[in-house]
Amino acid sequence: MKKFLVFILLIAAGYFAYDNFLKEKEVVEINASYNKVRESVDIDAPALQARDFSHYAGTVKNISDKTLNNIIVTYLIDAQPSTASIDKLEPGEEKNFTTNPVMLRNMDPGHYLKSVEYDEK
Repeated sequence: MKKFLVFILLIAAGYFAYDNFLKEKEVVEINASYNKVRESVDIDAPALQARDFSHYAGTVKNISDKTLNNIIVTYLIDAQPSTASIDKLEPGEEKNFTTNPVMLRNMDPGHYLKSVEYDEK
């Protein structure tokens, strides 16, 4: 019985150490929406099919207690990177961002947040 209690105690201590010291903490909170735009078509244009473009727009908030510099938010839209860069975010500060538009090759492409990179001061 003592071995079992020691085993449970070691597991609890390991989880506590992982959660407080090793686990990567969330630093930014992103609220963004996927936007899709269709280009207008001119009857005299060489191509009659309109092109579709897409981007993300939203806000990014620093939820840590450190200043973040050179923040680059990267989304993958239709397997193409779409990025937005923010110079500086103070603790608790929130800024708007818009990623660069990407021309779509498919009607309903896959899209997701790839990475958020930053420099800590």
